[in-house]
Amino acid sequence: MRIRRLDLTRYGKFTDHTIDFGERTKGNPDLHIVYGPNEAGKSTALAAVLDLLFGIEMRSPYGFLHPYPSMRLGAALDLTTGEREVFRIKRPQNSLLDADDQPISEAVLRGDLGGIDRESYRTMFSLDDDTLEAGGESILASEGDLGELLFSASAGLAALSHRLGDLRTEADGFYKKRARSGELGELKSQLDALKEARTKIDTLASRYAQLVGARDGAESRYEETIAARGRIQSRMDEIQRLLAALPRLTTLRTVREKLAPLASLPEAPIGMAEELATLQKDEIELAMRSRSAAENIDELVSELEKESVDDAALRLTDRASRLPDMRARYLTAEKDIPERRMQIRDADAAITGILRRIGREDEADPARLVLLTSVVGSLRELIENRSGVTSSLRSAEGEVLGARRRLDEARERLQAAGQGTVATSNTDSGMAGLATALAALRADDHGVRLRLADRALASHQETLSTRLRGLTPWTGDPQQLLDMAVPDKFTVERWKADLATARKAVERQHQEVERLTSERKHLTAELEALESVAGVVTDHEAGTVRAARERAWAEHRRKLDESTADVFEDTLRRDDLATNARFVHVNELARLHQGLQAAAVLDADIARAKELLDAAKAQFQSINDGIADAFLHIAPGFQGDASPERLEVWLGSRGLALEALSSVRIVERDREAAKADGAAVGDRLKAALAVVGVSHDPNASLEALVPLAQAVVDRASEIKQLRRDFEDRQRELADRERVLEEAVADDRRWTSEWTAACSTSWLGDQGPQPVAVVREILSAVGDLGSFIEKKNGLADRVTKMERDQGDFTAEVGRFADELSIPAQQSAPLDLAAAIEHRIREAESAKNRRLEKEQAVEIAKEKQRELSDAAAIHERRKAELLQFFGVPSLSDIGVMLRQLEQRAALRDEVDSAATDIINAVGSPTLDEAEKSLEYTDRAALETEAAELNGRFKDQDQRSRELFTEHSKAADAVNAIGDDDAAARIEERRRTASLEIDEKALRYLKLRIGVVAAEQALRLYRDRHRSSMMAQASEAFHTISRGNYRGLATQPDKDTEMLVAVSADGGSKVAAALSKGTRFQLYLALRVAGYHEFASSHRPVPFLADDIMETFDDFRAEEAFRLFAGMAKVGQVVYFTHHQHLCDLARKVCPSVTIHELPQTPASLHLVKISRQVA
Repeated sequence: MRIRRLDLTRYGKFTDHTIDFGERTKGNPDLHIVYGPNEAGKSTALAAVLDLLFGIEMRSPYGFLHPYPSMRLGAALDLTTGEREVFRIKRPQNSLLDADDQPISEAVLRGDLGGIDRESYRTMFSLDDDTLEAGGESILASEGDLGELLFSASAGLAALSHRLGDLRTEADGFYKKRARSGELGELKSQLDALKEARTKIDTLASRYAQLVGARDGAESRYEETIAARGRIQSRMDEIQRLLAALPRLTTLRTVREKLAPLASLPEAPIGMAEELATLQKDEIELAMRSRSAAENIDELVSELEKESVDDAALRLTDRASRLPDMRARYLTAEKDIPERRMQIRDADAAITGILRRIGREDEADPARLVLLTSVVGSLRELIENRSGVTSSLRSAEGEVLGARRRLDEARERLQAAGQGTVATSNTDSGMAGLATALAALRADDHGVRLRLADRALASHQETLSTRLRGLTPWTGDPQQLLDMAVPDKFTVERWKADLATARKAVERQHQEVERLTSERKHLTAELEALESVAGVVTDHEAGTVRAARERAWAEHRRKLDESTADVFEDTLRRDDLATNARFVHVNELARLHQGLQAAAVLDADIARAKELLDAAKAQFQSINDGIADAFLHIAPGFQGDASPERLEVWLGSRGLALEALSSVRIVERDREAAKADGAAVGDRLKAALAVVGVSHDPNASLEALVPLAQAVVDRASEIKQLRRDFEDRQRELADRERVLEEAVADDRRWTSEWTAACSTSWLGDQGPQPVAVVREILSAVGDLGSFIEKKNGLADRVTKMERDQGDFTAEVGRFADELSIPAQQSAPLDLAAAIEHRIREAESAKNRRLEKEQAVEIAKEKQRELSDAAAIHERRKAELLQFFGVPSLSDIGVMLRQLEQRAALRDEVDSAATDIINAVGSPTLDEAEKSLEYTDRAALETEAAELNGRFKDQDQRSRELFTEHSKAADAVNAIGDDDAAARIEERRRTASLEIDEKALRYLKLRIGVVAAEQALRLYRDRHRSSMMAQASEAFHTISRGNYRGLATQPDKDTEMLVAVSADGGSKVAAALSKGTRFQLYLALRVAGYHEFASSHRPVPFLADDIMETFDDFRAEEAFRLFAGMAKVGQVVYFTHHQHLCDLARKVCPSVTIHELPQTPASLHLVKISRQVA
């Protein structure tokens, strides 16, 4: 498959955009580079290829500009069936369309893709930074396993090692030999725990009934003891309450006697004590504050009468606010005027100096000499451009002379090379064919393959011989070993399993026979013991006696004489004795009958067990015979141990020998193929030499023909290059002469503009001035304007400051006249200070008088408030004296203390009454007092002592019964009366089923991992030579010779990939640095592409800026690898680095570069730039 054109109709940021890859040029690598700046859509174009081939993804990130229903891709593809136009739209089904927009089958593309899916294509044929880094990590994860690396490189399964590792970990997590932990061990422990739990709670019903009865009896006894102890405790509490109430009765009567004298006092209002204290305090405070207020008023009035105010100065307050500002301007002028006048003199001197520098000392109006900014700008621009114009003119003249000299030299070299060159009849096509044949010979790896095949053949033949010698007792040649019919691995495993099962069956049946025989002997002894018990009549004995009785009765009926009667009587008595004995020993008879039945059953079981034992032994022998037959088939006359383990070991050795045989034959085929490829490229080179007319020895070796062909190609290339150089020098001379003409025109144009610019000012009064003179004039005149402006500004400032001084002096004189201050001998500043001091003193006096007046009013207001408070106090005092009927506030305090004493006594009475009622339990206090009158304290104390002893006995008894009841209840609860045993059994069976399922899963995982590893070994051996040669050469190229290539190292049952450095050292793949692992992964991917292309039709290989971390040297070698891949199939590299395009041209001159514009336009083709050698 090849993409001839990619149409990005409506996809991502593209609208009606096309990338035209064109037809493949025969004989040139099909290498393409899609170049564009950042965000130009390179990654979008790569994703478009995948979406075209496999369908637009369900949640595509490229529908941000065009909605999903309108997304559309198209392409012109070169398929096995020819060129075909296809289109892809966003649709769940039937999204692939033909040129008529009719749905077509996905098989149209899948056939040329070799049946691979999107993910496989992305891994195998689409590289970016993420997949390159993931590939390097996969090398690290595989630990250098050769089989995994080769399989991953060609099959695209980069995560194979991770998956195999996960499967091994999962299997080991369930069971690992000699491991202390594992899921299987945990499940078995769980089974044991469940069995033990069931044993603990599974109890007989009779035992359970006994435990329940014991628990209920203990509970009844405990409840009775607790009730008796409670009754004793209740009586003890009652006696204690009565004993405590007797002292309280005495206290009650004493308090009543103290309370009687205080009963007639009036009740005081609530809060009276606090109010009395407040009244007494306020009375004293009000008197003191009244005297203080009167004295303060008199003092303030006296101070107010002493204050006087200057009214004349107060009237000038508003006008005086302007004096500070006027004084500041006066002081500034006095300080700055001398300095400003000095600056004016400096400016005049500077202006005079400038006029002298430009030769205008007599100029009456210097301001006329100041140039406009437009004139200055034009002149400065022309001055700056002059050096460039002059330099361009001189450079152009020198370049023309140099170009003429180089043209003459190129003509001479071409004329000299034209003597004695190859015949002109050699056509360009013939020379191109020779170059192509030579390049194909150099690029062909048949020599490397032949050397590798020779080394590998010797190694594999030695391995085969060693492994054949290890197959004793078998002897023969490798072909016989290959054609031999042997049991497969599963048959041997089945034999091992069947043999183990049969051995266990024999052991089990033998143990069963032993067990049943022991039980039979035990039962026989028990029956003999029962039969030996005195008085026990067996059924046989009882039947014998009964038959004798019946015969005697029949004889007696027949004869009816005395002798028969005696005989009948004797047999009847013996029958009665037997019957009575059987009734007496009915239990022993029942056990005897059960024993006889059990003996019969055991005899049958023993016979059956012996039959099964014989069958198991026969089965065991049959399996051994089958294994022995297999050994005899392999090696007739075999003598020795015919175990399945030995057979398994022999079969494993045979498999290794067959692997070595397969490797030998594969290497032999590779060796022959390398020889054939070498002969083919040699014939092609000889034919190309004949086409260009170069004579050579037909029997010459390739090593002799290559220098001859290279010399012919180099000579033809040299002449062609000299012809190109001559033509380039001719074009160069024409270009230089055209540049000289433009430089001369630029010089004339500058001279005209200079004359015009000078004429617009006084500079042109005497004609155009030289550039150097005008440059200096512009520098000097540039400062002239600023000095003139500075002088005028200083003069204006001096005038204004002198006016400010006059205004300040006049204003100060007017203030002095109005305040009658003499001004003739005082300076303006001193006079102003005296005026301001006078006005400030007047304002201060006025403020002090206002403050005194306000203080007098405040003092009088406080005096009025104190008078009101004193009146209120007197009214409240009179009310209280009248209520209590006393003459003073201190007498009220005495009465309040008596009331507090009465309240305390009443509280004591109430407390004692409450305690007595609660202790006696009577509804009223009178009844309680009457009850306590007849209570004997001594009798109560005696009863309390007796009850205390009885309580201790009952308390000890209750503790013992509680312990007994708790133990009985725990025993019942431990058994449980629910379905716990059934639930535990259900959990045990569930755990057993879980073990079965996980054991089956474990076997599947182990078998699958072994099968995958075996497949990897077979794949490694089958593809070792071709892929290893390609990968080794690619790794050597991309590392720029730092590594000679790749090799293998045996490791247990696999082989490790080893990188061989230039100095002969080696490193396993997993020990390489991160960057080197990336290069190794790229080399393996290149080899995988060649391997895929050798057995399938090649598909486009895509790479998205994977060389951002590469230096230029390794990037160049990577492009060399891509060029080699492009000889097999189409290779497209997407990048935004311009220097990579240059490197690609250097490595592969026929590379096609497609430039993506930054902003897509409507319906246009990408510009294609081609350079073909």
